[in-house]
Amino acid sequence: MEEILMLKNVSVFYGEHPVLKDVNMGIRPGRILAVMGPSGSGKTTLLRALNGLLWEEPEAEMKGEICLQGRDTRTMDREELRRRVGLVFQTPQPFPFSIYKNMTYALRYYGVKDKKELDRQVKEKLQMAGLYDEVAQELDKSAHKLSGGQQQRLCIARALTVEPE
Repeated sequence: MEEILMLKNVSVFYGEHPVLKDVNMGIRPGRILAVMGPSGSGKTTLLRALNGLLWEEPEAEMKGEICLQGRDTRTMDREELRRRVGLVFQTPQPFPFSIYKNMTYALRYYGVKDKKELDRQVKEKLQMAGLYDEVAQELDKSAHKLSGGQQQRLCIARALTVEPE
């Protein structure tokens, strides 16, 4: 199975301070990647580099190459890259809406309007994240009223709605 995402000699600096140095790795499709390490070791910086969020930080400089299906991510439209490379941070950030609206937000943005399709996607992705049975009867409830663990699973399910690679 060929890598879908390749990092080649990726280094990231904030000013003169190196955060990542010569990272080389391949990520295969259909796999879950866990990034672990002590506080300050560059985990979040690595993830922000993978989906282009690092480009939004003017003080950050990245060297090396990150390729998605052989294409340098710096040449890609940012919206396309972020749809294709899903990212959920450690601290969940549900939108200040209902569970259902959190789940349908991106789908509606990308043009899905059919209620049956929206409902199907909501159920499927919440099931994938192991949350559906807990919230099925209260999809109109504010996402902020969920527990921390439930909010984390909601954010994972929400990220899955756009079917990132």
